[in-house]
Amino acid sequence: MDVLLIESSSFSPALGTAGEIAINAAVAGKKTGFSFLHVDNPEDPRWISNRQPQRFGKRSWKQKVWKVESILSNYGVTTLPEEFLSENARLTIQDYVQNAPHSLRELRAYNYKDAALGLATVSSLITLTKSTEPDPDQHYPLIQRLLQCSAMVYEKARALILKYNPQKVIAWNGRTASKKGIFEAAKQLGVEVQYSERGATYERYELFDQPPHDFAYLREKIKTYWQQAGMDREELGHAFFKNRRQGEGIGLTNFTSKQQKGLVPGKTSNHRQIVYYSSSDDEFAAVGDLIKPPIFKNQTEAIESLITWASNQIDCYLSIRVHPQHQKKSLEDRNLWQSWNGKNVQVIPPDSKVDSYALMDWADVVVTYGSTTGVEAAYWGKPSVLLGDSKYSGLGCVYQPRSEAEVYSLLENDTLAPLPQETCLPYGYYFLSFGMTYNYYNPKTVWTGDFLGEPLD
Repeated sequence: MDVLLIESSSFSPALGTAGEIAINAAVAGKKTGFSFLHVDNPEDPRWISNRQPQRFGKRSWKQKVWKVESILSNYGVTTLPEEFLSENARLTIQDYVQNAPHSLRELRAYNYKDAALGLATVSSLITLTKSTEPDPDQHYPLIQRLLQCSAMVYEKARALILKYNPQKVIAWNGRTASKKGIFEAAKQLGVEVQYSERGATYERYELFDQPPHDFAYLREKIKTYWQQAGMDREELGHAFFKNRRQGEGIGLTNFTSKQQKGLVPGKTSNHRQIVYYSSSDDEFAAVGDLIKPPIFKNQTEAIESLITWASNQIDCYLSIRVHPQHQKKSLEDRNLWQSWNGKNVQVIPPDSKVDSYALMDWADVVVTYGSTTGVEAAYWGKPSVLLGDSKYSGLGCVYQPRSEAEVYSLLENDTLAPLPQETCLPYGYYFLSFGMTYNYYNPKTVWTGDFLGEPLD
């Protein structure tokens, strides 16, 4: 077999994209297989708490999957039944689940047959609880379900690969508990993998040869796209930043739609205005060594250091703009952001009407941990200081200190100049243009779409 698509979720974009890729491969003459793994998946829409079981017209989600499989068979894609787990595998999984750690640190390192399934479980747990530091004891049953899901996916994917011997395995994203086991099994068996994901907008998709959360890999893709771009690359690079500022919500969401245009905080005398924009970084909170922060191990540590520094300044004032998406975070996370204060410090809450772009103009220096706002500030002529790892590191558009002392040397420099605007353009070009258009899956929204006329809502 040339290509094997494996899916474990009825999430419409993932299922539709898998179908798209499978048909393209089959039409190109490749021997192509598709297999859906039926597991208890806590992050699948059909299982997420407080929702009714997902429906497909008057039929169940299972019939939705069967319909996709039926369509694929019409295009020469072989539908492969998932492999049944042996009794030995079931007992091994049971033991793995029952002995789950009670600390996040230990859970991150809790491997299954050398596969990093504990790390994937932490990533899913953070997403589902909307908490950056969820208490394992409060969510232990969910942790056990995630570990079981992940281990079952690993075992079923491994059995499929051994039986059909594909040259390449493709699946969605690879970060979460229900996906990572597919990639771990394939890599251990020496099989090439590709990661499917959304493209620059939900109307496109992309195939990655490395995890889409690997910042070093993405930085190389940004540079390659720029080098291979046509004559319109600068025009499109500028368009990315202008469109975002105009509120067009490139990507998934427009986070400034409820802000009052032009509104900024009251004047703070003649202080040098340092504005920190927080990141909504749940997706990157548990991806192992794919992200390499140079100074602070996480955003919380960076902010606490900034507050301590600002509280001891005479002529610098720190404003922390909390990301609007934090309104949806856990109570513990919201309380943490609200608790931060200090002399020469103000926290602008996530539901504030303050205009994030007017605030950027108002600032003397912008600081981020990796938020897109960091490269946007650089584009709009502000000195921008990056404290974490980012997709725009190394482009020459932001200052990248390598120690705390260097951070504060930059922030205290009242002659700190913005870096050249043109250094931002490769980032803008990539995130406006990357990805391929669909031929068979027709996305209607971020979450829904049709597959060759069949709704996957």
